[in-house]
Amino acid sequence: MPNDNDDDNDENSPLDRDSIEREIAAGAKAFKALLDNASKDWTHWSATILGLRGLRSLAFEKAGTASMQAQAFRDAMSSLLTLRKYSIYDQIDKQTRSDCYRIMDHLEEVDLWYGSLSRDDKMRWKHPGTIAKHCPKEYLSGMRKHNQPKKIGKAKPVVSVETERLKALLIQVIQRLAKYEPDALELLNNIYPAEPNDSLDDVLPAAPQA
Repeated sequence: MPNDNDDDNDENSPLDRDSIEREIAAGAKAFKALLDNASKDWTHWSATILGLRGLRSLAFEKAGTASMQAQAFRDAMSSLLTLRKYSIYDQIDKQTRSDCYRIMDHLEEVDLWYGSLSRDDKMRWKHPGTIAKHCPKEYLSGMRKHNQPKKIGKAKPVVSVETERLKALLIQVIQRLAKYEPDALELLNNIYPAEPNDSLDDVLPAAPQA
């Protein structure tokens, strides 16, 4: 059962705990929005992943290791997820959480890449699983950098590319603002408003395997 006490809170921690706590709180709110309305777009998932990344930093410190494969890290993460303020992250299913971990170390680059996509691709690719599948492989943890894949199709007009770049930057600004004002996440809906006929296939978490 979730509780509100973190017995391992260290006042001398080198981490910026206040900033991390704000990121985690904003991410928790974003994920609750995803649970309440599965059609929320990638920008909410991005905020959720940012919060999960902050939680991972706390687990690293608690475990005294930077290896996610270490049993100490797994025990530390499990302990943190029992705290009420972090417990919502435990509702992310195993496969989706794995995809989030693969993306989070290059989340800012993934956000910029996502901002450059066509509108149709944005509507199709919203869930961490589809983002991990389609984003440049050098943005995934454990992947070596390689040459960018050749773009297929006609080049976008310069104005369209510049517009998408500015939108991506605006998304980053809103996400930073959300660390201090979680309600700012609602502004994301004004950037990429949901479509009435948007499919939920790429948004809903993957069904647990039997």
